[in-house]
Amino acid sequence: MDDLLDRTDAVGLADAIRRKEVSEAEVLEATMARIDERNPEMNAITTLVEPEPAADGRLRGVPFAVKDLHFAMRGTVATHGSRYFADAPADDHDAEVVRRYRAAGLVLVGRTSSPELGLSTTTEPALFGPCANPLDPARSAGGSSGGAASAVASGMLTAAHASDGGGSIRIPASACGLFGLKPSRGRVSFGPDAGENWSGYSTTHVVSRTVRDSAVLLDVVSGLAPGDPYVAPAPDQTFEAALAAPPPPLRIAVWDGSADGIQIDATARGALDAAVARCEELGHHLEEADLPIRRGMGGPQGVITSSNIAAMLMRHQAQCGRPPGADDLEPVAASLAARGAQISGPEYAQAVLDTHLMGRRMGQYHESGIDLVLTPTLARVPPPLGELAAAADGVAEWGARQGAYSPFCAMANATGQPAMSVPLHWDDRGLTVGSHFIAPYGAEALLLKLAAQLEQARPFWPQPRR
Repeated sequence: MDDLLDRTDAVGLADAIRRKEVSEAEVLEATMARIDERNPEMNAITTLVEPEPAADGRLRGVPFAVKDLHFAMRGTVATHGSRYFADAPADDHDAEVVRRYRAAGLVLVGRTSSPELGLSTTTEPALFGPCANPLDPARSAGGSSGGAASAVASGMLTAAHASDGGGSIRIPASACGLFGLKPSRGRVSFGPDAGENWSGYSTTHVVSRTVRDSAVLLDVVSGLAPGDPYVAPAPDQTFEAALAAPPPPLRIAVWDGSADGIQIDATARGALDAAVARCEELGHHLEEADLPIRRGMGGPQGVITSSNIAAMLMRHQAQCGRPPGADDLEPVAASLAARGAQISGPEYAQAVLDTHLMGRRMGQYHESGIDLVLTPTLARVPPPLGELAAAADGVAEWGARQGAYSPFCAMANATGQPAMSVPLHWDDRGLTVGSHFIAPYGAEALLLKLAAQLEQARPFWPQPRR
């Protein structure tokens, strides 16, 4: 059983259960034993629940966990990693995406850690404490889906739910050596509790060991739900079926940010070089990029994020009957909420307009013949725990450190494009930075085709051992 859990993915585990090589009960028992053994060091899973019987779906019997941010999961408290939300009532319903996970046969065992309100590139909430990186437990697992990535990379789970409002699937995937795909805006529903999140910047999917798990799980959750305000274009075939054939030769623009003063470390440079070399070996054409929106993104994103945080706290205050106290919020959330409360309607509307125009400009850029954009996922290896935490008097400096660590991911959140972090390079310490690919809006299948081609050429799970 240990060998099976170490080497297979969620699809392989479900297939083994279906073939009766192992039972659902045996898989669940072994998974819970791993959580008991490994979670005290990783601190990745914050809430455990009594699993319900699995539905007869494609992934029947596979243990799975939901991120502790935004998405309702019946019978659990969505704390959003915050002391202010920790005493909220338990959810009395499932979010649409969680309902679809259950219908696919996944066995929900709990919730994974998130930084407070999903606002950091590291997962170190005051409510639960720091989440460790299995590659080096003294280092950050990334954020905001750090708990999900830590749980998967440590072998507790084969895949886990994640979300991404500024890189929060791709950052922890990069930090922990996993595959992480951010879907297009509107691909996965935020129903029934919201039409969108962070004004379209955020979306949701998983972190996984393998490309096929990401494809199958995207098939499970994608598609319109009642009341959704928009939906991404339907693919020509299932995402799983798209993996059967490699992509045609692609024209890939490469951007390392150096022209804009972005500095990347040797491991990030290695990730970029490895991606270029492997793509060229596979017959793709790589060229230096001059991206049309690489500057000027921070203003609209800051307005939108802080406005949404202020609104989120306002809703909770109406529910719980009290404003946040002095010890309820960490410095970053308190600072952003205060800023968001001062933003005017016209300022917010202009930020949304500016964001949509970024998407138009990138759409035109791809129409010019560029199939994909390639960058490192992050500018450096994951830092030691504590380095990306913010003190009350250092929120501005914290923001600068965040931007220096993750200067590449948020572009795809602004434009709504799908993007992925692929683990292609490990340094001599066993640390990694992902290779980051951005596709035109709605083109997840193209990303998955390339990822499967790269994975087949040189599999990235089990991870290389140093």
